[in-house]
Amino acid sequence: MSHTCAIAVKWGKETYEVDVDLTLPGAAFKAQLFSLTGVPVDRIKVTGLKGGKPLADDSDMQACGIEDLARRGKKLMMFGSTTVVEAPKEDVKFVEDLPENEREAATTANYSPGLVNLGNTCYMNSVLQCLYAAKDLRGVLEAYVPGRDQHSGSAALTTALRELFADVARARDTVMPVRFLNILRQMYPQFAQHGPQGAPMQQDAEECWSAVMQTLNAEIDGDVKRLFGVGLRRELKCAATGETRVEDSEEFTFKCNITIEVNHVSEGFKIALNDTRELRSEALGADAIFEGSSRISKLPEYLTTQLVRFYYKTDIRAKAKILRAVTFPVVLDVYEFCTEELKNELEPARKLKLKREDDEALQRMNAKKAELDAVGTDTPMEDAGTAPTDAAAVETADASSSGATAVVASTEPETKEVDPLEGTRFTGFYDLIAVLTHKGRSADSGHYVSWVKQADGSWTEFDDETPIPKTEEDVLALKGGGDHHMGYLMLYKARKI
Repeated sequence: MSHTCAIAVKWGKETYEVDVDLTLPGAAFKAQLFSLTGVPVDRIKVTGLKGGKPLADDSDMQACGIEDLARRGKKLMMFGSTTVVEAPKEDVKFVEDLPENEREAATTANYSPGLVNLGNTCYMNSVLQCLYAAKDLRGVLEAYVPGRDQHSGSAALTTALRELFADVARARDTVMPVRFLNILRQMYPQFAQHGPQGAPMQQDAEECWSAVMQTLNAEIDGDVKRLFGVGLRRELKCAATGETRVEDSEEFTFKCNITIEVNHVSEGFKIALNDTRELRSEALGADAIFEGSSRISKLPEYLTTQLVRFYYKTDIRAKAKILRAVTFPVVLDVYEFCTEELKNELEPARKLKLKREDDEALQRMNAKKAELDAVGTDTPMEDAGTAPTDAAAVETADASSSGATAVVASTEPETKEVDPLEGTRFTGFYDLIAVLTHKGRSADSGHYVSWVKQADGSWTEFDDETPIPKTEEDVLALKGGGDHHMGYLMLYKARKI
């Protein structure tokens, strides 16, 4: 259990109130100071502690006299020069600042800016680009106003994300997510870790994704669960006693486990949903094995799927990577993974979806036939330089009246009754809108990038500050099987009718 104490730390002209976890070593305190000041951990020197010695990485914080100093209103002194990421030397260019002759082209171009790598922060940049692809999240953040606890860490990070997304929407150059990074590191010190040479360490993008989701959920609970929360119902049964357990939970990722039998994400989903647990049996008065599975009980607007590619390998004390190729679809159907109750809710919308697709296919076929019929009828007569014969006119009129062609259009405007539920009913189908990939052999090394679908249907790879045009074929090639980039997190948007 953590034991915290608030104390003032003076660094130059600045003074910071820091909540120190006394159960952690001195290195953790230095990581907090780095998040606040930007001074690399290896350059931080803290004095004023009990015993007169500077703070060491392995110092016992409870033995340093922090609580006594705080009670007496004393301050700790911090020394060290910063090499923190500075604000851009040139102002970021926004669309409204461009000359009028460039503004229209800028707003109509299929462009979105990249994010500057602030020192092994590709994991964070990739997460942010994927989240930016969730248009509904941007809308929620635009309307966000901090509550009563407006000085909390979750409020600060949520506000920083709102401001960052606003900058991305307006910028015509790369954006530097300095404030968001500093607050993220303050809230989650693991992202402020430095290596032996003093450089920031690479981090796991999935852990960053989860940290952001955890923060947003604490600050804008209802909206985040609506947008990203996957409701799961776990049903387990003990074969020895017949006892059952039913548990409901909500997760922010839908996991795909990878084994030697898994070639497609749907196979990995099934494995991840199966469950075996040792639970207390009331009938036996002892622990017993319960087996069963989980099913989706509530669908989100955006479904985040995670390919569980990393596992902790004890011999190297690091996260090793599963390189196996696992394909994923552009359109994902999760119907088979839903509870029976949810399947029954989805059925009417799914049938309507299929009917509409059949109707649209028929309309396209009829339109094509009309186009061919029109060309076949008109071309010879134009070549001959004569007016159409009565027989040809009759044939065209008959075809039009039968609905086979669209040569004659009705002059009466067609009115349709607007369905108030249009666009609100889940179908179980999801469209791929973003992919976060990793290249390398460990989650804590290598390189992360994001691949985002644009409004016009094209794709862009965001390699930190560099946007690179890509195709759907390029994205589907991110299945893995080698040392190149492979899918780690996929973001899908619900297809509704």
